[in-house]
Amino acid sequence: MPTLNTNAVVHQKESLADLISMISPEETPFVSSIGKSKATATKTEWLQDTLAPANKDNSLAEGADANDSTIVGPVRLSNQAQIFTKDVRVSGTLQAVSTAGTSDELARQIAKAGKELKRDVESALVSANPSVAVGTRKLGGAEAWIKTNAFHGANGATIGYSGGAVGAVTAGTGRALTETMFVGMLQGIWTAGGDPKKVIAPGTLKSKISSFVGGGTRQQMAKDKTVHQAVDVYVSDFGTVDIIPHRFMSTNCVIGYDPELWKQAVVRSLKKEELAKTGDSDKFMLITEISLESLNEAGNGKIADLNG
Repeated sequence: MPTLNTNAVVHQKESLADLISMISPEETPFVSSIGKSKATATKTEWLQDTLAPANKDNSLAEGADANDSTIVGPVRLSNQAQIFTKDVRVSGTLQAVSTAGTSDELARQIAKAGKELKRDVESALVSANPSVAVGTRKLGGAEAWIKTNAFHGANGATIGYSGGAVGAVTAGTGRALTETMFVGMLQGIWTAGGDPKKVIAPGTLKSKISSFVGGGTRQQMAKDKTVHQAVDVYVSDFGTVDIIPHRFMSTNCVIGYDPELWKQAVVRSLKKEELAKTGDSDKFMLITEISLESLNEAGNGKIADLNG
């Protein structure tokens, strides 16, 4: 008599793990590193002032009258607030049936949407998006703000903040990232009076930075069989910066920045709003309204138009 096996029967139970695995990244390094401010309008505004250039010839003849100094007031800057939303709609039946991995699918979907919103905000704040004031408002991202120390390929350009708005970035000819470019960016920021503390780079360009030779030698720890390949801290003549891989920024750009020169301006903190019930489902909207304040773009830098 042949052996009865699982292929010959239809009543075996399914083996479904009571776990929902999620591998999507959640980290938000830029938002997590900068400060926060409270915005009270859809167009957030702030003031920026700078010191006069150092004057090595500042001198006065003995007994002379005081010189007439040129006094310059602060500059008024602004950015638009962007509304970020996520809708969650779960049927009554799905909430009633038994589901694997969760006892409350509605709560799980709301939590998931909250994580997605955090990623959307991070992506917008570091982006090259220009600001949009009419219709669906958009905030100008950090990559679009950085103009003074913007290092482009041929024909590339950054307008930056002009005429009350953050302009669009013009792409240039692609080129490979070099250590000379990297140090040049840090020097440009330092020359402008900035003090860069962090550098964010997409994965492929982070790997390129890790191949920089600098003035050091790679270490291999024979005792614990560990090879240190990554460059996570770069010490230059113009400051020490943390190198952070970033998943949501432009794939052809490296940004060096000082977290103290940026703020996330919050018009509305993240809220969960229940929507009107129109049928056999529960509907919620997650909503937040945020802008980005660039307190002094000259204290930051970027290398754009890079090949991965």
